[in-house]
Amino acid sequence: MSENLAQQETTFAVTTLGCKVNQADSEAISDQMDAAGFKQRDFEEPADVYIVNTCTVTHLGDRSSRQLIAQAHRRHPDALLVVTGCYAQLNPQAVSALPGVDLVIGNTEKEGLVPTIREHLLRPGSTDEEVQDAGMDSETAATQPKRSLPVLPLDTQHIGSDNALTFRVQEDEPQPENPSRLTPFTDNVQTSELANNRLFSRTRVQMKVQDGCDNRCTYCIVPYVRGGSRSRSIASVVENVQRKARAGFQEIVLTGIHLGDYHPDQDEKLDLGDLIATLLRDTDMPRIRVSSLEPEDFQLEWLEMWADPRMCRHLHLPMQSGSDAILRRMARRYNSERYRTIITTAKQLVPGIAISTDIITGFPGETDEDFELTYQLAKELEFAKSHVFRFSPRQGTPAARMRGQIKDVVKKARSQRLLELNDEHSRLFREQALNQTVPVLIEQFKHGKWEGLTDNYIRVEVNDLPENPAGWQHTVVQARLNYLIDDGVHGTYIQ
Repeated sequence: MSENLAQQETTFAVTTLGCKVNQADSEAISDQMDAAGFKQRDFEEPADVYIVNTCTVTHLGDRSSRQLIAQAHRRHPDALLVVTGCYAQLNPQAVSALPGVDLVIGNTEKEGLVPTIREHLLRPGSTDEEVQDAGMDSETAATQPKRSLPVLPLDTQHIGSDNALTFRVQEDEPQPENPSRLTPFTDNVQTSELANNRLFSRTRVQMKVQDGCDNRCTYCIVPYVRGGSRSRSIASVVENVQRKARAGFQEIVLTGIHLGDYHPDQDEKLDLGDLIATLLRDTDMPRIRVSSLEPEDFQLEWLEMWADPRMCRHLHLPMQSGSDAILRRMARRYNSERYRTIITTAKQLVPGIAISTDIITGFPGETDEDFELTYQLAKELEFAKSHVFRFSPRQGTPAARMRGQIKDVVKKARSQRLLELNDEHSRLFREQALNQTVPVLIEQFKHGKWEGLTDNYIRVEVNDLPENPAGWQHTVVQARLNYLIDDGVHGTYIQ
């Protein structure tokens, strides 16, 4: 750190790319940094420590991670620049070579990130002010190891990493053709502004209850950067949810890389349903939301818990393809009929539920007949939101080496049909909610209007909210849904 900053409190800023699990990791890092005595700043502001939580798995590529790293370095060249997350996990040498990067910390080392930062700040030659800024007095600091960890060795990286994998620096991740504005519910593109704002919010919190994946979908790099499946104990999750409720959060989002494989303490008899039931019984969190679930894990009896109004009526269930032949090539562990049964049953048992999905077009070997099966299944199921991806080969995955790669012009035409279908069904879902009075969790004041979200995926601009000196943010209000606007609905405040 520079000497002028050493005289002040030590500040830090975090930015996040990628999925809800990364967002949950960043929220945990922020909590730990706060507890250690560091003071949080917005990522767009000068800070003494910048932490970039990167993505290389889905939706956001290595290039986006490098851009954020470069922005932090330009903003404050003397700051400690720490890079963690999946890009740091997968290609630490490339990350460490970027200008300004001081520490590269893989996913398995995230829990030790804060102590590592403090050790780095306490390297030989640190001033007393720097020692104090790092959250320790001089006497305590004298007993601490003083070492720098510029790059963690490859053999200490995440379980399941494949050191033989190589990745082109310029390679981009597949991105949805239609990224959603409803960021709390989707695994889509997260801009630094949106991800960073969430760290300061008291509206909802992402809580990681599971990490890693034991599946080997042929297009996915997740197992190489997140390792094998493991889960937090139910008691630990309950304790954390209770603490977040006391802190004023209105909504908890249960997240995981393979959330449906949740088995605390490796007990196969306990699963996600047991966790949800315990949270409903033992916590006062106003809203409980479940993030993305794989269809092969979903148990229809879980739907009974959605009778509780605290359960948000939204499920994200990736379909990927409606062709059983393509699902087999993807190494997905369900078929189209199983998927259809889940969706139709959920709609029957949970009125008004929003079902969102992911669909990949142009997977290697996908014929016109295969695509038509996908299109017709999507048309039948009428998703509230479909995230449409054109298949993009990811080096190191079996799908990248498969025969039958599809021409870009064909992928584009197929994705366009699905995008048009999505627009139709998204509008239909919102139209079905009109003239209803529903709870809306207010999140922000934007363009002169208060904006919030219903439990079932609908963005609402709420009109006629009375003056409130404390503001309406993080408050649940009743609103009558009047008419459609953009990708949301206009609502009127009901006292």
